[in-house]
Amino acid sequence: APAAAASPSPDPAADRLTVAVAFYPIEEAARAIAGDRIEIAGLTPVGGSPHDLEVTPAMVDELAGADLVLYLGGGFQSAIADVVASLPDGVEAIDLLAGQKLLPVDDQLAGTDGEVDGEVLEGGFDPHVWLDPVRFGQMVGTIEAALSTADPANAATYAEGSAAYQARLGILHDRLAASLADCASRTIVTSHRAFGYFAERYGLEQLPIAGVSPDQEPDPRSLEAVAQAARDRGVRTIFYESVVPRAFADTVAREIGAVVDALEPVESLTQEQLDLGLSYLALMDQNRAALVRGLPCFGD
Repeated sequence: APAAAASPSPDPAADRLTVAVAFYPIEEAARAIAGDRIEIAGLTPVGGSPHDLEVTPAMVDELAGADLVLYLGGGFQSAIADVVASLPDGVEAIDLLAGQKLLPVDDQLAGTDGEVDGEVLEGGFDPHVWLDPVRFGQMVGTIEAALSTADPANAATYAEGSAAYQARLGILHDRLAASLADCASRTIVTSHRAFGYFAERYGLEQLPIAGVSPDQEPDPRSLEAVAQAARDRGVRTIFYESVVPRAFADTVAREIGAVVDALEPVESLTQEQLDLGLSYLALMDQNRAALVRGLPCFGD
């Protein structure tokens, strides 16, 4: 008898959800929850800043063609929010800041001149919720619920992926809490006003420095204000954002006899970081180690 004709193999991508994600940490969470059940459309380019994102016509098409859009509202990426407002009815858009109790941005260090780096939401609120692993875990739960609503047939898969990733976030939180429980100083001096939620979670104080940026040397008044804060609070380390030049931090540190170290706001990953297999979880643990060195802490 002639051999039966082989039936065509089903296309595994045919029934995948297409999920547009605003920036890196959301992408990592979605992949951890759903694995290969979804196709990811990342809106912020690798190594780019989500705050400076400009929407292109191709990006508008990606958003309109997605099943689900995961973004942060409140003016975090106003260009994306504008497109989201006019998406077709079949596209579900989830604002991951909805339901979060937002914090106001920390005041810049008294006596410093200029604008402090760091972005502000409408109403003067801080967008950097994801840098608190507990709050980020809540966002992961919201992503899981959105995926399960859009694709109920795979809800069990999403629940399993979400639980596994949230367990890893729980381990990270426990390690941070233990490491930062006993420190010589509880003040983090940084140029990027991104660590307010992190500081609140772990009982730290964030002091953002103004007049200190990659292309602006700190003026004498600002240097004196930082020096006074260092003396008052036992500050030994000036933290800078790892993806920008560190010359400004070196200047401040030299003036006050401190050292410098990097804190990662995990807003995007560079290609080099991705090639090294780094992740939100890995970078947050690097932040933990930097703080243990810099404050210093004795709980490790």
